Amino acid sequence: MRRTLYLLLAAAALLLNGCRPGTGTRADGLQPCRLNGVEREILCGVVTMPENPDAPARGTVDVHFAVVPAVARNARPDPIFVLAGGPGQAAGRVIGQTMPIFAELNARREIVFVDQRGTGRSNALDCRDDDASLATMLDPSQHLDRLKRCLTELHGDVHQYATWIAVGDYDAVRRKLGADRINLWGGSYGTRVALEYLRRYPQRVRTMVLDGVAPPDMALPTAFSVDADAALAALVSACTADAPCRERFPDLEARIEALLARAHDGFDVVVTHPLTGKAQPLHVDRRLLASLLRVPLYVPSLSSVLPYGLAAAASGDFSPLVALSAAVNGRAFENFALGMHFAVVCAEDLPRIGAKERAAAAHTRFGNTFADIYAEICKDVPTRPVPEAFYQVPRAEVPVLILSGGFDPATPPRHGAAVAARLGNARHIISPYLAHGLSAQACAPRLITRFIRTASFEDLDAGCLEKLPLAAFFEPIEAGPQETR
Repeated sequence: MRRTLYLLLAAAALLLNGCRPGTGTRADGLQPCRLNGVEREILCGVVTMPENPDAPARGTVDVHFAVVPAVARNARPDPIFVLAGGPGQAAGRVIGQTMPIFAELNARREIVFVDQRGTGRSNALDCRDDDASLATMLDPSQHLDRLKRCLTELHGDVHQYATWIAVGDYDAVRRKLGADRINLWGGSYGTRVALEYLRRYPQRVRTMVLDGVAPPDMALPTAFSVDADAALAALVSACTADAPCRERFPDLEARIEALLARAHDGFDVVVTHPLTGKAQPLHVDRRLLASLLRVPLYVPSLSSVLPYGLAAAASGDFSPLVALSAAVNGRAFENFALGMHFAVVCAEDLPRIGAKERAAAAHTRFGNTFADIYAEICKDVPTRPVPEAFYQVPRAEVPVLILSGGFDPATPPRHGAAVAARLGNARHIISPYLAHGLSAQACAPRLITRFIRTASFEDLDAGCLEKLPLAAFFEPIEAGPQETR
């Protein structure tokens, strides 16, 4: 009887959920597979594309993708394509982080993760280093040396990995899946991919969500300086306006300026590795300090600790400041194809940096530090001309939902506002105190679910994002006298 009851319950569950007992191989050739971040069996596929679309006979690249099947039997015909950030992230490696955003939508829609050419399993232009030292992780100068060595060893024609070429691969995946129209979700650099897909294939898009807009014409290296400086200034102002933060960390802006002045000629420090606990030497110059100041701003829970880290650094202890950056960089480099990153930025962004852009960056705390790093690297990165039309944001016939964080150091609201104006059919939601990436925060998954289901802005209440408060600033616990017994 127990066995019979079990079978009846299992059959009832399948009927209620509309599930098939097993995924199985589909008519489109997708095979059952398992990827980290998804507990159940999913499907994997590949499309073989010409590496150079203008010379198909010269070679091909296998573009791999994963599909999380819809739970219900009566699935909707318009899947959701997840476009990863970077550039350099593989979508297949962020499934665990992004699937919670689409949990409700996955009931009736497939969620598709394409490893963009040059990332993940799609001929990754990778530059990994087994050295786990802090200098290797954080020091831009060491990144330069490592990348220059790596560029000579990459397997692929680096000319052919720019965004405008890659979107053809995405459409090939759409065709393989037999979808007439798709919903696009892009985060950070993935928004640039989404905009280019909309420009090239407008009739194939049903809805689009852009989280942290990186417009095609933003010129990343100099924009990094301008936007990070604005985010740092906002953090300093917030600390000054907060009585406990102001009292504990007075003259925060002056401390930042003093550190930057000291780093001009460079100096050596010894810091504690946040994972191993071992002491390691680190040379601090303007390049490294710029990174240490900028990286924690991506995550509110880390930027709330930044005033403490700066105060400690001003007193000679750089370990807290280094730990904040390592917390972000350590995760990022686990899924980051450095060669692909520069193949994109060197082709699309660097040629658009002129005197005007450099002058704007020069008036910030960071100056042209980031632009100079990219200029040095890009001398060794082969590129091909990008079509001028790539830089034009198209008018949108379909609805586009745009999300921006007011404290975002990379893709702040100014970019979202500019793109929304050019798209036309867009709604721009700003969460003033969040930073880079809103989709997984608070009510954002619910907003995205409603938007994609209805393909409409109607009854889209963004108040829960717009009213989110500033994260409380970190206050170290003062050590008290030891209790005696």
